[in-house]
Amino acid sequence: MQSVRRLWSFMLLSLTAIACSSAQTVGTEAELDVRSLLLRPCEKGGRDDCVKVDVTLHIDAPIEIVWQVITDYQHAAQFISNLRSSSETQIGPNKLQVEQVGRVGWNALNVEIKTVYHVNLNALEKNIQSVSVGGDLKSVSMFTQLHAKANGGTVLEYTLTTDPARWAPLVIAEELLIRNARQSFADLKREILKRSSAVAVNKPSA
Repeated sequence: MQSVRRLWSFMLLSLTAIACSSAQTVGTEAELDVRSLLLRPCEKGGRDDCVKVDVTLHIDAPIEIVWQVITDYQHAAQFISNLRSSSETQIGPNKLQVEQVGRVGWNALNVEIKTVYHVNLNALEKNIQSVSVGGDLKSVSMFTQLHAKANGGTVLEYTLTTDPARWAPLVIAEELLIRNARQSFADLKREILKRSSAVAVNKPSA
């Protein structure tokens, strides 16, 4: 336990030095906007605190391909570098149980976090609602919404709200989750564009 405390103390000192510059650069890229907020408390009248992360991603790819990639939980670890493993199990109509082990950290300091979610897929409305039912974090909820753009592209909107509890001090969790979101959505975009290009190449000419 002492070694874990020393690890977080060191990370807090390291991350404090870069937190201000990180806050200034978040959202400066038009294609990927990542923002965060500490909720104290998570809900009105509650006692627990949370981190909220909002992501907006503009992608030059059709909405169906974006949907295909973001719901490919079985192969997610193959194209999202922060994931060690990812698997899905069908538990009902349009409902999955997803188990993932992710790596969260900074440089050589990394911690593996296990999460188990129940995921509700709405293919018609192109949105996903996920709630944690197990794992290392006290609570996690996620919501993803896709919007088709007039030019054939897609806008992805994502919100994560989590109470990390003993996993990490709140200020450290916020910084690590921001960094994790930037990397994960950059990886997602790369895979989406890869699949979109493959479809375009294989599409028969008129």
